[in-house]
Amino acid sequence: MSRANISRMKMRSISIYIVSLLLCGLSLAACGSKGDLYLPEKPAAPQRTSN
Repeated sequence: MSRANISRMKMRSISIYIVSLLLCGLSLAACGSKGDLYLPEKPAAPQRTSN
C-alpha cells in the first residue's frame, strides 16, 4: 500500500467516527426537548387567586 492509500483510509475512518459521534450527540440532545412524553389524563384545573 502506498502512503496515499493509508492516509485516505485514516481520514475515512476518522470522518466516520466524527459523523457517528455527532449523530449520537444530536439524538441524545433531542430527547425530551418537547416536554413530557405522555398525554395527561385530564386537563389541569385553572388556578385561583386569593384576595
